[in-house]
Amino acid sequence: MKTTTMQTKTMQKHRTNPAAGRFGSVMPALFAFLLLLSSISFASVNPKLELLNYSLSESPVQPGHTLVLTLRIKSLEPDNCASRVAVQLAVSYPLSISGSDTQYVESLCYTDADSAGTFTFLLPVDNLATTGTYPVSVSTTYEKLFTKFSEANTLNVRVGGAPAFTASVASSSPVDIYPGDDASVTVTFQNTGASMVQSSLATATARGIEVKWAGEEQAVGSIVARGSASATFHISAPKNLAPGAYPLDVRLDYAGEDRQNGTALFHFEVPIKPKAEFVAAYPVGSTLRAGAPQNADILLTNTGTQEARKLKVRIRPLFPFSTDGTVRYIDSLKPGQSVNLTYVITVDKDATSGSQLVGLLMDFEDPQGKTFSDSADFAMPVRLASFQESVEPYMPYLYLVVLVVVLVVLRKAAGAMKKKK
Repeated sequence: MKTTTMQTKTMQKHRTNPAAGRFGSVMPALFAFLLLLSSISFASVNPKLELLNYSLSESPVQPGHTLVLTLRIKSLEPDNCASRVAVQLAVSYPLSISGSDTQYVESLCYTDADSAGTFTFLLPVDNLATTGTYPVSVSTTYEKLFTKFSEANTLNVRVGGAPAFTASVASSSPVDIYPGDDASVTVTFQNTGASMVQSSLATATARGIEVKWAGEEQAVGSIVARGSASATFHISAPKNLAPGAYPLDVRLDYAGEDRQNGTALFHFEVPIKPKAEFVAAYPVGSTLRAGAPQNADILLTNTGTQEARKLKVRIRPLFPFSTDGTVRYIDSLKPGQSVNLTYVITVDKDATSGSQLVGLLMDFEDPQGKTFSDSADFAMPVRLASFQESVEPYMPYLYLVVLVVVLVVLRKAAGAMKKKK
């Protein structure tokens, strides 16, 4: 029984070995199949698009121009094509999009020509754009078996341009400038360019009128694109200046954002309006005696370029003079015309000999009814009184004293003669 048993075990053992041999023959085929599956797992199941490069028709682009933006998009997976490809742009001021902001292609494959993935957009730039860098967003969407994919990119567009200037007279004080006036003229500079200036200096020169030295140069500072800044110049019109338009030239020197220096020149005309002017004079050879009131004739002449109307003339006495204070009225005094005015003037007895300053004050209107005030100073010769002139005021008293003395003497003489009789 044990032998049988042993024999049975031996037989079972021999029956098992053929099965193991068959399994060993299948292993190479199974290993090859696993390798194939492994190679298949490394191949992509999704398409992949990429913005390969782009080009700009102008960089930097100038305000008012239209920029041509060309995008080149490439499919990167050799065995997967992208379907329903849409390329969309998003921009902000000062850029805009001419036409649709989205372009489409039905599919894009790895083997397609470059032209298949080329997309062109027109981007107008606003006329008032300022220098700077502005973003353009590119969004690419596509599909594969109803699965959606997207890519996003941001491009930078540089807007350039140089500063450019215009200038105008914003104000003057006074508004109307006459001979003899000091005035302030404010000039405003407008930067019409796309770029700001970092610093600027304005210089004024003139002919006929005078630019006061303290105001010839004005630091204007920085001026932003499309912005403005002002400079005020102080001018003086000589009193004897003829009416007319006198040139005022202004030069603006500046440094741009790019540190490049620039210059702008401007020419203005400053109008000087006609006006009556006056000169007063005391007759040559006449003198006023100290210590007595006298009639003084003063010659007033309109030396200006316009008629003066409704004149009110007052004398402005300074020591040693005093007057009756009477106002003299003149209806009209045309250019070049003179009038004689008579005042009662008293010279103080303590005056010294020589020329002494006196003035006339005039209030008047021009032919348009605008009121003005003016003055005219002149000299009046003064001499000291002689002894005779000094005692002249006392002569009546002296005559009276003499008369009294004579009467007394005569009375005494008459009395003496009566006693003798």
